[in-house]
Amino acid sequence: MKKLTLAALLIGGFVSAAQAQSNVTVYGVVDLGLAKTSGQSVIERENHASRLGFRGTEDLGGGLSAIFNLENEILADTGAQKGNLFDRQAWVGLKGAFGTVYMGRTKDIIDGAIGRIEPFGADGVIGKVNEPMMRGGVGASRVSNAVTYQSPSYNGLVFSAQAVLSEIKDADSGFSGLVTYDNGPISLHAGYQRAVQTAVSAVKPTLWSIGGAYKFGAFKLTAGYTKGDTDQVVTNAANGEYDSFLIGGVYTVGNGDFKAVYGKQERDYVKSGKAISGEETVKEMGIGYDYHLSKRTDLYAYAGREKVKSLTSYQVGISHKF
Repeated sequence: MKKLTLAALLIGGFVSAAQAQSNVTVYGVVDLGLAKTSGQSVIERENHASRLGFRGTEDLGGGLSAIFNLENEILADTGAQKGNLFDRQAWVGLKGAFGTVYMGRTKDIIDGAIGRIEPFGADGVIGKVNEPMMRGGVGASRVSNAVTYQSPSYNGLVFSAQAVLSEIKDADSGFSGLVTYDNGPISLHAGYQRAVQTAVSAVKPTLWSIGGAYKFGAFKLTAGYTKGDTDQVVTNAANGEYDSFLIGGVYTVGNGDFKAVYGKQERDYVKSGKAISGEETVKEMGIGYDYHLSKRTDLYAYAGREKVKSLTSYQVGISHKF
């Protein structure tokens, strides 16, 4: 108990000192529900990943600010830490009239665009199928050793770029570019990525991504398409060229959001010297409902069907943001 009390005092003192010197925000999500997938046991799992984070800014004068973000993922069903201490975010940078530039571990900007068109926000049992599907065998949720730039908004138009350093002699770094446009009911994006080389002789996978959404009053229609190339044609369950698309919608009624999505992925690859074209690897359908008890607390219920693997999933739970 004494050790726990001392640790709490030290953390509290650190946060208080940080807040006294700059604007530091402690934030997070605690999310947990019950999920059942055909052929598997009922488990506790999250919709949004539970997390604890620290972000802050310091005014340096002349419109320039120093910024940082540290974010840790927590498994709410056990209280255990997932991955490294700050596996979700660990970066520092500057923000000014030129835009924002920061270095460290962060969200892959192309992968981050999936949430713009995926009705479930790439979360839950349904979104967690659609997220890798739209990565086309190439993308990643997060990248380390990254330098990321985001421009100011030009009437809704924003340009982003990201370089991922290989930190291996003679190996090529990865790079991504993304353009987004948000204006009233319209939301659009387009991006390209070439993944970082993990070794000098490693492949150089590429990914194209486009998507958009339009809001008709209380209804929002979304659609997206990605084309990924793993840069390998040898027989392998993870190699080949991928074409993925999804179409979805969100309808808001009162304090609730009804959601629906359909997605499909096809792969072209070589097997035993024979070209295989248009093999279905994912065919996902899902419906769901989020009820907002407040701006920070939601109840949710989802159901989905992945036809290629013949899996049906259900999930109910609660999510709280602080």
